[in-house]
Amino acid sequence: MLTAYYKFEILPDEVKAQHGIKAKGRLDCTAYTNTTGYTGLMNFINSKGQKYLYKMPAREFVKANNKRLAEWALSNGRLNLSSIYFEDTDYPEYGYGYPNANRLLGKGEPNPLFPFRNDCYLFITNADITQIEVLVILNGRNLVPAYYQRLIDGDLDNELQSLREQARPFFNYDSSL
Repeated sequence: MLTAYYKFEILPDEVKAQHGIKAKGRLDCTAYTNTTGYTGLMNFINSKGQKYLYKMPAREFVKANNKRLAEWALSNGRLNLSSIYFEDTDYPEYGYGYPNANRLLGKGEPNPLFPFRNDCYLFITNADITQIEVLVILNGRNLVPAYYQRLIDGDLDNELQSLREQARPFFNYDSSL
């Protein structure tokens, strides 16, 4: 069921310095498993081959009804991957979201995430959201509440553990050590 797995985390200061990363809140993809060839996060790779996101307050750029506005969103500063909705206060580390379903971005340019608009993202975070695991379910948007509940209930634990064990580095941050 899980299409892809990505682990994003804030890198140690010395690693950021070695790679010229100045942004304090940048979350870099340090591990991933993508056995299906999922390409929905390709637009978050820079010219160095690093995949990264920023945790940003959603109210700064997401246009939505206040009752439906998430506290946080994941973006690369140009493109919003997804808002993160945390709805179960007993399990604050679990969230969900999905790609922007608009055909066009704010300036009338095509939305590169539009082809993935029906996908579902599940998120597992630490308390301060300096580490985020992104689980992708292809064409799962309409069943987000069910997948989110299955994550909370532990129904995805075995599959998630298998993806974590298969995960490999997305970018070799140790190459210049």
